[in-house]
Amino acid sequence: MDSRQVSQICKGVSEWHPFNEETVKSAPKQSGIYIFRMAQSKCFGRLEGQSDILYIGSTEGEHGLRERLQQYLRPGRTQWTNKRIHAMAEKYDMEIGWCLCGEASNLELQLLHRYLKDHDELPPLNHASKNLLKKVLTDTVVIKDTMILELRDKDGNLISRREG
Repeated sequence: MDSRQVSQICKGVSEWHPFNEETVKSAPKQSGIYIFRMAQSKCFGRLEGQSDILYIGSTEGEHGLRERLQQYLRPGRTQWTNKRIHAMAEKYDMEIGWCLCGEASNLELQLLHRYLKDHDELPPLNHASKNLLKKVLTDTVVIKDTMILELRDKDGNLISRREG
């Protein structure tokens, strides 16, 4: 799975932005999934195939995308994932795409499951904790034939709804 395929699965992830302060300041405040990729879709080798995806994440509840992405720019002392992504962003040009959705953690798990199925490993910056692997590998994560995706603007207004 690469960012082109993600854009087909999640129509909201069709725009990719440079990962920087300006992009983060303009990111929506709602819940959703977000994906870091190499700039210009530069692919790299995986155990199986190639991908340009570095990290798949989600945020729900009171902490929206803007606040979550801000944490990657200024990671705390104990925020190891944030530190890994911040270090990579200083070394490589990275881009970010997002999709606003209500059940972001479920969509994140579906995308991680698909990535694992395609590449026999998780994206390189997704830490393979026991809890994450358990969620991704168990049958409790069901990838349905029909997925409903809603694209919303920064204010939460519905732009489009797609079943696919």
